[in-house]
Amino acid sequence: MALLVDGELTRLEDLKAQDSGVFDVASGEGLDLRAKLDLAAGEIQEEVDTFLDWEEQGRLEQVVASVSLKRWHILKTLEAVYRDAYFSQLNDRYGQKWRHYESLAEEQKHRYFSSGVQLVARPVRRPSLVSAQVVEGVAGAATYWLKATFLDSEGRESAPSAAVTVSSPVPHSLQVSVMAQEENATHWNLYAGTEEAGLGLQNAEPLPVGEVWMLPAAGLVDGRAPGNGQPTDFRVVRSGLLRRG
Repeated sequence: MALLVDGELTRLEDLKAQDSGVFDVASGEGLDLRAKLDLAAGEIQEEVDTFLDWEEQGRLEQVVASVSLKRWHILKTLEAVYRDAYFSQLNDRYGQKWRHYESLAEEQKHRYFSSGVQLVARPVRRPSLVSAQVVEGVAGAATYWLKATFLDSEGRESAPSAAVTVSSPVPHSLQVSVMAQEENATHWNLYAGTEEAGLGLQNAEPLPVGEVWMLPAAGLVDGRAPGNGQPTDFRVVRSGLLRRG
C-alpha cells in the first residue's frame, strides 16, 4: 500500500462517490476541494503522529494509507466542506450534512485507531516527481502515460508515483528520470503505456537512482503492472504492538 506521507490519500472522485452533490456545493460556494483534501490529510497526520508518540511505537513515515484511513480522510474532508458551506450561507441543509459527516468521521476515526495503525518496518516513499523529455528518435506519434516507483537495497518497492503524460506528433524518442531521491531509495522502476489503465514495467532490471531511461527503438514492452506499494508489517494498537503474520 501507499504510505500516509506519500500524499494524495484520496481523490476528488472519491469524494463524489461518497457524496454525489459535493462538486455542486463546492462550485456554488467557491470552495477549493483539493485544498480541503490537503487540510484534512494534514489534520489526520497530526492525530496519527500524536497517537504514535503517546504509544511510543512507530513513526509517521511508516504509516500505511489503509482502506480504513482513506475512508476517514473522505469523511473528514466532507465534514470540512459542509462546515464551511454552512457558515457561508447559514443554510440548515448544509448544517445537517456537516453534523452528519462530523459524526461519521468521528466514528471512523474510532474504528481506525481501535483496529490499529498499520505500519511498514522500512518505508520507501514513492517518487515525488517523474521527469519526461521528448527527444529526437524514430518512434511514431504517440501519447505516453508514465509512473515510477522507488526500491530500497533489499528490493522493497514503493507505491507508484502520480501519473505523468507526454505526447509527440512527430518521430521521437523519450527520456525519463526520477527526481528528488527519497530516503532509502537506491533504484527505481518505470511503468509506461499508451493509456493509463495499461501501464507495464519497462526496465528488465531496477535502474540505479540517477540513471535515465531511454525509449528503445522497438518501443514499449508489455511488462507487469505496477503494484500498490508495501504490505503492512505490524500494527500499533492502544495496548502496544501487534505483529501481523
